[in-house]
Order: sequence, then C-alpha cells, then structure tokens
Amino acid sequence: MAQEKKGPFQLDGTITGKNSGFVHLRYGNGFYMEDSCAIKNGSFSFKGMLSEPVMATISGDGEDGYDFYLDPGQMTINVKSPSFEDAAVTGSASQTEYQELLTARADVQREIAPLAKSLEDANKQYLSAIQSRKSDAELTALKSKADVAKGSLAPLEERAREVSYDFFRSHPDSYVTAAELRYFATYMKPGDLKSHIGKLAPFLQTSIYGQELSDILNKLQNGAPGSQAQLFSQRDATGKAVTPLDFKGKYLLLDFWGSWCLPCRKNNVHLKELYARYKDKGFAIIGIADNDSKPEDWKKAIDKDGIGIWTNILRGLDANKFKEDGKPQPGDIYNMYGVHAVPTQILINPEGMIIARFGSGGENYELLDTKLAEIL
Repeated sequence: MAQEKKGPFQLDGTITGKNSGFVHLRYGNGFYMEDSCAIKNGSFSFKGMLSEPVMATISGDGEDGYDFYLDPGQMTINVKSPSFEDAAVTGSASQTEYQELLTARADVQREIAPLAKSLEDANKQYLSAIQSRKSDAELTALKSKADVAKGSLAPLEERAREVSYDFFRSHPDSYVTAAELRYFATYMKPGDLKSHIGKLAPFLQTSIYGQELSDILNKLQNGAPGSQAQLFSQRDATGKAVTPLDFKGKYLLLDFWGSWCLPCRKNNVHLKELYARYKDKGFAIIGIADNDSKPEDWKKAIDKDGIGIWTNILRGLDANKFKEDGKPQPGDIYNMYGVHAVPTQILINPEGMIIARFGSGGENYELLDTKLAEIL
C-alpha cells in the first residue's frame, strides 16, 4: 500500500552533447528551491530534502528544460543538450505514474493541438476586426468561424479531462493525482471537487497538495451560488474606491477577465449588448481584470473594447510578491471568489447573495443570457 513519502533525495545524472557549463534544478511546491551543478566528465549530481514528491525542472544554461517528479530516495536522469525534452528518469515512482498519465492523454492531445491553434487564430482575427471597426457582416462571419472551431474543440477537451479523471480514480494514493487535481479545479463545480478530494488517500488529504485543494474548495464555495458575496474595496480606472455595497439593490455581475485573454475580449462585445439591454432594469457590471502587473494594457483594452460604460477594477494582486512565495493574498479578489481561469462571471442578487456562476467552477458562459432573461 502506498504511503507518505518524505526524506532526502539524490539525483545523479549524465548529459550528452555538452562537456562544460552547469545544469540547473528547480523544485518545490509554493516555495521553490534552486540549485546548480557543474558538469564534470559528462556527469552531475544533486542532493536535497523533500517533505513530499514535487514537480522539478532540470535545464542547462539558457536551454529548454524538462519537467519531472522528484521523489525522496535515489534517482538517475539522462539528458541530452541542447534540448532536455528526451530525458529519461529512473527511481521516481511519481514520475512513472506521471508518464502513465501523459501517455494516456497523448492521443487526444495530438487531436487538440491543431484545433486549439485554429481557435486561437480565429479569435485573434475576430478581435482585430472589432478593434478595426469592421462591418457587422464581417464580424458575424469571423465570430461564426471562431464558434465552429470552439465547437470542434470542446468535446476533445472533455475527452482529455475524462482521461485524467480516470487516472485520478484509479490512483487515489498517488501524489500525481493530488498535484494534478489542483489544475483541474478550474473545470469543476464545488461538489465535484469535494468528491475527488474525499477519494484521496488520507495521507494525501493532509499533504501540502491536499491542503491546497481544501483551500481551493473553500474559495470555490465562497464564490458559488447560495453564498454571501465576499466584500472588497478596490480603486477603479479613474482612482475611485469601489465596493459591491455601492451596487446594493441591483443585480451585479462580476466579470473576471484580462486584456491578454482573447475569449475575454471577444466576450466584451456580447457583454455590451447585455448591458445595454438590462442596465435600466437594475443590472450593473464590475469588470475585474487580471492586469495588476500591466495596468497600462488594462486601460488600453477598456478604451479599445468600449467597456468604460461600466465599472472596471484590477484584481488586487501583488505579482512580484506572488512570484516570491506563491501564497494567496488577502486583497486578491480572484482568490476571494475561487477564480482560477478567465473569463468567469459571478452574478449577485440585490440582497448580496450569489445566484449564478459561469465559467470556471460554474455553468457554461452561454447560460448567462438565459439567467438574465429569467430574472430581468
């Protein structure tokens, strides 16, 4: 039976294609360790302590790195320069399980790749046409092209998730399951995530990964229908302090987005239509942008997309501090509402209760129209 893993590790490696320089190792979970080792006679070695298996990245000087799971114990790795992509790792049970997951997903990922590129290109064309103020006919044609690509991609993405969920169900005592679940929380409703956490081995539920999952679940529940909306105060694009209490008595939509997010920018067009239709019926919007590190891009996007008609604020994340320790920050509105991907929308009723969520951890975006028509 699998059990908790912790203790010292030693990673001995060989490298071909390079006789000098350094090999670099970065590993950790939240808090990261970085180490370097000089290459001697085609070999290198790293030692350290682990509280549990973690994802690591090994790389050369300015060369592409290779991601793998580092376990306590004795391991070996063979790499080739300049690309480390064909590395071979032995001695890490977690890496063997991770490779099993990647192999299971490989076929569907190959199908996804060209369609994902087509959708990205279509969204870029549509966004460019919006900003160039093309005719309605041209915009409709480009939107249709993007929607077709999205429709083709959706079932494949669902297949890829199901492959991962199958792995999670068959490996409840794997650190890989606990670690990977964090990234899939984006697609889960609170009840589904709670179910997956409950099926993890007890030692994984109390691991660092398990603690992160519990925190994600708590935040998702904070931002789920039936919960009281979390209060925050943040300055808008004009410098005025904004809080949800300013909109008491209205149906308030929190729109989580970013200037760099093409689906978000595409969504702004439709949100303007909804805003025009319902603003005189007690409907308001606060746009919450993931642009704290580049506020100038945020303001340009507000202007280009014409969304200055509603309130716009930043999420309140100190990006530099987050890079240093990876810890949640009290003023981060995304963290308050358990938002891990954009676009996401949360609808709050006049009494301050969340009544719907769309996107990450919620319903399909398209159901926002249905909900607004139902209540307004």
